[in-house]
Amino acid sequence: MSITSLTAYQLTELLRRVDPHVGRHSGYGGIEGVHLDYDGQHLHAVATDRYTLAVARERAVGTAPAWKLTISAAEWTDSVTALRAWADSHPGQENIHLTAGTNCLTVSSNRGKLALQASTGHFPEWRDLIRTALHHGPTQSPWSGFQSRLLARWQDAGERITTWQSAYDKPVVVYATNFVGLQMPMRIGDEEGPEGRWESWKGSLGETGPEVEQEETLHHWEGAALEEKEHLVESYTEDLLKQTLRSTTDIFSLATGDSGALTAYSLAGTQSWLAYRLLRALEKAAPDLLRQTLDDVTQQLESGEISEWAWDEAERAGHNPQAWHDDYEAHLKKLDAERAAKAA
Repeated sequence: MSITSLTAYQLTELLRRVDPHVGRHSGYGGIEGVHLDYDGQHLHAVATDRYTLAVARERAVGTAPAWKLTISAAEWTDSVTALRAWADSHPGQENIHLTAGTNCLTVSSNRGKLALQASTGHFPEWRDLIRTALHHGPTQSPWSGFQSRLLARWQDAGERITTWQSAYDKPVVVYATNFVGLQMPMRIGDEEGPEGRWESWKGSLGETGPEVEQEETLHHWEGAALEEKEHLVESYTEDLLKQTLRSTTDIFSLATGDSGALTAYSLAGTQSWLAYRLLRALEKAAPDLLRQTLDDVTQQLESGEISEWAWDEAERAGHNPQAWHDDYEAHLKKLDAERAAKAA
């Protein structure tokens, strides 16, 4: 029996990213579920319905080198939904422990335990499939086709994905941070070539005209917006490092008697460094979550209402911001009284 540990956020992300690819009604019992595969470093979640295949992974800590089990998503034994709901009920930072048995997976935390039936039976050799696809280089311009309803599955793969296809009849590879997937192309008849597509549209487009590339007309708004969002992380990290260095430099030029300014510079430097280290760690562990959070924070800062946001967050966390306010006001009054006494 082996135990593998990771956070609730990691487990939730694994299941969320592969869930659109689960073969719930495929007619093949062996793939109607999520295959969990721990290799000693990463816990992988794998799902396929034969048309698409998705693999997500997260760093995990285990007491045994390897194990693999398939959790059923069949109609009458949908353990995948139960596991997702159980993981979602936990705070993201809480540790979750997975105990792999012969035909059972037990997940536990400080909040409770959930036992699920699991199978050690046949599941497609996903490593061989992915390895083969990754070793095929992309072609310059494959003529291929895909079902749009299957393309919609990749919206959970990550905020940024890259794709390539080695040939018109080979799967397209979808790649993101800690994620890789395959989608089989749609069969296209020999008569459905590019020339036929042009014939059907030339009445709307016209036979002649200047050649215009998309970046020549749209880059001034679309490209700029995407680039600005992409550089948001680097902008924050640069600002935090600047603040850390400025604060730790300016602190030596203060008058020794100015205890308030000394405290302010110390806090600014240490808090900026702490924020920088946490931001870098989150960029490695959960880059999509980081970019989403920074986007939200930027909008909150631009609104000019961060005091209200902080007050609400403090109450949701079970603190008493009113007591904090009252204590701080009392502290200021005490300082004023001490200054007045010294002046007298």
